[in-house]
Amino acid sequence: MIVLGDIACPTLDLNKKLASVFAETSLFASQNMVCNLEGLVCDEEVSHQGKPVLYNHSTVIETLANAGVKAVSLANNHTLDLVEHFDQTVSLLDNNHIIYNGAGRSREEASKNISFDDHDQKIIVLSSCWDFLLYHQKNPHKGIYIHTINQQDILKDVKNIREKDKTSKILIYVHWSFDLEIIPFPMYRLWSRALIDEGADFIVGCHSHCVQGGEKYKNGYIVYGLGNFYLPNGVFAGGTLRFPEFAKIQLAFEYDSKCSKAWCHWFTYNNDHTLTFLKSELFEDSELLKEYSPFQNMDEETYIGFYKRNRRKKMLVPVYKNHRNIFTNLIYTQLLKVRAKFARFLAEKKVIKWQN
Repeated sequence: MIVLGDIACPTLDLNKKLASVFAETSLFASQNMVCNLEGLVCDEEVSHQGKPVLYNHSTVIETLANAGVKAVSLANNHTLDLVEHFDQTVSLLDNNHIIYNGAGRSREEASKNISFDDHDQKIIVLSSCWDFLLYHQKNPHKGIYIHTINQQDILKDVKNIREKDKTSKILIYVHWSFDLEIIPFPMYRLWSRALIDEGADFIVGCHSHCVQGGEKYKNGYIVYGLGNFYLPNGVFAGGTLRFPEFAKIQLAFEYDSKCSKAWCHWFTYNNDHTLTFLKSELFEDSELLKEYSPFQNMDEETYIGFYKRNRRKKMLVPVYKNHRNIFTNLIYTQLLKVRAKFARFLAEKKVIKWQN
């Protein structure tokens, strides 16, 4: 099983390049894959009005199916951009035998678990999105719900699944963090470990559009941010949605069910909208992962200090320390929504650049 990051491929020509990435990279052959579909399908020209409306060309679904993608998450902040295309998207997914979760026509449908067989190993996938990332949208919108992260509920879900099923692998696939933040919230480290304590096997994050590092905890694997997998520079928001150089490194996480080992597969994004495969490393031995994760083996208090010193987003941004601080975290999120709406206003006025 390979878990990929964000995919938003809006044209037929770009889809052909994406298809080439899968066809020309041997490590994808005969693999079962999971990815985040960053936006619904739409073949029409979108009136973006300078805003980052993300979507995928309809041919992308067949490309993903042919490549071996078994499951996609729709739990992200762009599923509601073009919500009128939801039915078309899920119909194409169904027709191509790709299962999905994270969004639906009810809260129950959006929060459902999905599963597929990876060789002889059953993989159960739980997908959810940080509710802050929907600050500019209503959830639900036009009857479509996004499954948002409730940390205590997901801990209970994992515990219940594990009590009933001792052998399946549980993947928690989350859309979280700030765009272009390079290290995880202290809260995310604690919650990820708590999820593994309850029985999860893999916690994998996306949305930051850059690699955020990862670490092993007990018998579980945590990847805080994969980075994009295929989200072309200078295409969306009238060409103004661009990512810095450090965001051009992409990570694909693999767990080999046959030998019970995990791998990091590294890619770099090129300006011609292609990807170049760099190298593969065993997760525990990955030197590049260690470079992105100097916090490996840090205790809780040490990491909080490290995070405060090294995070990119600091101005009027609180520090989420612990998933158990429910009331404090709620206040923090409400304050962040006010800040984000103001930043969005400035981006619309072209005072600052769009990120996502």
